[in-house]
Amino acid sequence: MKKVELLAPAGSMEALIAAVQNGADAVYLGGAHFGARASAVNFNHEQMQEAISYAHLYGVKVYVTVNTLIRDEELDACLDYIGTLYEAGADALIIQDLGLMNCVRHRYPDFELHASTQMHIHNRDGLKMLKKWGIKRGVLARETPLELIKELSDEGIDLEVFVYGAYCVSYSGQCLMSSSIGHRSGNRGECAQSCRLPYKLMRETNGSQSVVETQGKYLLSPKDLNTLSIVDELIEAGIDSFKIEGRMKRPEYVGLVTAMYREAIDAYYAKKVVHVDDAKLEAMQKLFNRGFTLGHLKHKLGNELMSTIRPNHVGIEIGQIVAVNKDKISVKLHHELNQGDGIRILCENEDVGYVVNYLYKDRLLVNHADAGDVVELKRMGGERIKAPVLKTSDVRQLNELGKQNQDGRRKVKLHGKIILREHEPVILQVWDDQYKTEILSDQLVERAVKTPLDEERIRTQLMKTGNTPFSFIDISVELEKGMTFPISALNEMRRQALSSHAQKRQAICLRIPNPQPMPRIQNEAEPLSLIVSCMNEEQVNSAYACGIEKVTVSERELYNRLKVTYPDLIFSYPRIMKHHYDIPGIIQEVGGLNHESIMAGSGLNCFNAQSAAFLFASGVRTVQLSLECSLAQCAALIEAYRRYHEGGNFAALIYGAYENMLMEACPVNMALSDGQKQSCRLCKGNDRYYLQDQKGQHYPLRGDEDCIMHLYHSEKRDWRPQLKECQQAGINTLLVNFTFEKADEVKRILNEIRRDLQ
Repeated sequence: MKKVELLAPAGSMEALIAAVQNGADAVYLGGAHFGARASAVNFNHEQMQEAISYAHLYGVKVYVTVNTLIRDEELDACLDYIGTLYEAGADALIIQDLGLMNCVRHRYPDFELHASTQMHIHNRDGLKMLKKWGIKRGVLARETPLELIKELSDEGIDLEVFVYGAYCVSYSGQCLMSSSIGHRSGNRGECAQSCRLPYKLMRETNGSQSVVETQGKYLLSPKDLNTLSIVDELIEAGIDSFKIEGRMKRPEYVGLVTAMYREAIDAYYAKKVVHVDDAKLEAMQKLFNRGFTLGHLKHKLGNELMSTIRPNHVGIEIGQIVAVNKDKISVKLHHELNQGDGIRILCENEDVGYVVNYLYKDRLLVNHADAGDVVELKRMGGERIKAPVLKTSDVRQLNELGKQNQDGRRKVKLHGKIILREHEPVILQVWDDQYKTEILSDQLVERAVKTPLDEERIRTQLMKTGNTPFSFIDISVELEKGMTFPISALNEMRRQALSSHAQKRQAICLRIPNPQPMPRIQNEAEPLSLIVSCMNEEQVNSAYACGIEKVTVSERELYNRLKVTYPDLIFSYPRIMKHHYDIPGIIQEVGGLNHESIMAGSGLNCFNAQSAAFLFASGVRTVQLSLECSLAQCAALIEAYRRYHEGGNFAALIYGAYENMLMEACPVNMALSDGQKQSCRLCKGNDRYYLQDQKGQHYPLRGDEDCIMHLYHSEKRDWRPQLKECQQAGINTLLVNFTFEKADEVKRILNEIRRDLQ
């Protein structure tokens, strides 16, 4: 039975050592460039080589993240960087960008590729395409439920699933919130964590706006995933790799979580039961938690998914303020507190947090206090009686974990054999499941004059592996009677054998790339056209009344109803595809490439010329350029494409609202109901809902027929004044997206565009 892989994060060399020493089967890490955690410590070239060598010594695989969208001007440098990873012996690349993926497939055909969760793989069609392209593994969207994972496990491609750590509220690879608000793209590794900011839920009724009361103000902030209690179900679902999130986390976090999942996985295969007791839960909580959830794996919604009260680490509650004095506060403890611990006091306006440098008990300075004690701490201002006190770091726990993470705890298991025959060199052999090493002595075995060697003495000496990464399971001894050999020479042979064996395990397997030519694409460019996307029947009628020939809708019920009246109506498939493709339409995700389509929409993140070429080669007629491309970048992309290829139909949004997020979570239902019910239609009535940020910007909300919540940007894109520049850039399909516009506004905008195009 194939054992599930335990994949741990490594944002630094210290974290990598912690992961390896606590039982990871593989680690994932980023280099200095092109990774989705640009603010992590990451690894330069020398550090990357050291990391790969260290991991391989213990039989741990190394997967390197190159999981961002790549600009055309960066592509050569990115491929050169990937070449250094190939030569350094990295086991696989984790990739998002379709164009980069295709380039790597042609330049380094034997380099194992994994599709990042940023590639937005969430259905069987998506996995079929990965398999067709030779991708070894798909990292499934965090929103994929356990029963669907079980169904997908027979597809013949490795499934990697997040099992622990921070959650994104939006489908990964489909979130433009940080990019739209602060010009820091999550698809470029620069996410500004907009989902962890406070928002108000607003209702608009007949033009009048009001604030909807909510529990907490962090309406987009999820809890942290923790599946330790259902490890058996995850394994039985057919998951190939358990992924722990946390390249930004400290080594102690990596070590503890890795160790706990290692224990649970091993217990499952040994048919033992491991209980997640209060002590284990508390240990995890102290290192980092926003509250824990089983997430979308178990269809959790509302308060079981979201952490709306606070968006950051809440640790564990250890006490309550019982008195507030001029410069001190008194706290009644129900957990221990140590000097050096980090605490946070929950205040009405802004929380107070600090490291406990001074801890008083009975007016005496102490370094430890127990549950039940009343202690005095420094007052910072804003504290109040009955305010909860949280422990956010435990100095003793961190010290213990630091020791646990130290190099040398993990051992590679070896078998050994030694042969001693008179007048011959000693032969020492050591081997594991991959490599075998043999050492011959310089000295010869002699017959003993006094005390001959015995098997147990020889075995005892060879078993002394000390602080090496090895330990022997067994050593067989073939010894002729009455022989002797210096113990010092035996020790030296052991040292040489283990050193040589370590070098074999760390040696880079020579790979010689066999690059394949990239095909040149010939795709005849079509005349300028206008495609109008509508949300309701009123908008569709208005668009056709204006003489628009290409009109699309994205609701299946609306499409089926209007298709009778408008036979040329185009269906735009959703970006979260939970149904089957049955007609040619506009596709928004990788799975759509498995079917005939009219256009590849913005959900496929075409950010460079290579991605465009790949999509055209996959049978797409028209490619919409990424919403994160400026007009100048669109022009540069098309120019780069046409240097090597012919034609090409390129689309860009010239007017309309666009989604910043796509979410399973629903702020409207959470405020107006219990947050659990789907298809409640609360967002489908006459009232409209928005999120309002701290600057007063409004982000419209809309639920679709699959109960996916669409959160739109506060401002509509409007390139209408640059229509001439759009055409000069090579954009020959102009997209207009109507959301909440009334019929007369639809007609006015379309008539203006048609006039300007004449």
